[in-house]
Amino acid sequence: MNYSFIQDENAVEQIDGITYEFPYTMHERDLTSYTIPWHWHEELEFNYAYKGSIIIETVNRTYTVRQSEAYFINTNIMNTKRKAKGASVAVEHAHLFHPILLAGHYRSIFETKYLNPVLQNQSIEVMVIKEDTESGKEFLELLHCLTRLRKTENSEFQVRNLLSQAWLVLVKEIGLQRQKNSLQAAYTHERTRDILSFIHKHYQDNITVANISEHANISPKECIRSFKNTFHQTPMDYLIHYRIEQAKRLLRETDESITNIAFMTGFHNSAYFGKMFKKLAGMTPREFRQEHKK
Repeated sequence: MNYSFIQDENAVEQIDGITYEFPYTMHERDLTSYTIPWHWHEELEFNYAYKGSIIIETVNRTYTVRQSEAYFINTNIMNTKRKAKGASVAVEHAHLFHPILLAGHYRSIFETKYLNPVLQNQSIEVMVIKEDTESGKEFLELLHCLTRLRKTENSEFQVRNLLSQAWLVLVKEIGLQRQKNSLQAAYTHERTRDILSFIHKHYQDNITVANISEHANISPKECIRSFKNTFHQTPMDYLIHYRIEQAKRLLRETDESITNIAFMTGFHNSAYFGKMFKKLAGMTPREFRQEHKK
């Protein structure tokens, strides 16, 4: 079944196959030559990348789901989907269901204890689930079981039970990924601080990205990537800015010649120092010194 896009008067998507009697359906979506436009709905999605890779884009982030990976989309998350760049095909098995199927009724323990902590958490919009954890393997197997029930008659109880099991596994996976992200954030913070300390200590020397990455025990490419993620500039750009700030301090507080200050701050070419200083400070080193002498 390909995707059919229908909206109600409030621009909320109406999903083909979802009924009041049984608010669950499965769609096989072929995104090879089709992009699902921006949409949102109350129904939750447990999806599996059956063939190829898929891009899910939300207002906040872009997610890549590769073949044989699963993903969860939370309620009312505005998103669009398309085939990933470089993929020849993109087909997914989408299991869509309204939360009421698991909650049973308003303010039930299933809703308040198990569903709402996820549904009401705005930081959880899309969760990519892989086979690299026990919970990830279990989640994927439950989706496969759901798919096998697709054309089975009188399977409503089985579908609800499988969705309930998958939900518990999802909650566990969310906890594991949060713990992993927390440890990764702490490691990244420590590594970035180490890089900054190295630059601040050696800014007068002729240091390169290779020197910085070797100190941090990572590749030059990873050094640039992680530094840009935190500071939105490369380590070398930061080094130049830091050198110029140190030059400004020396111009204000000492009577050293401009040429000496250039060498003292790691610039081994006074002409290049003057060029970069004017670019970043908006005036020449001499003009800066005169301005601050006043």
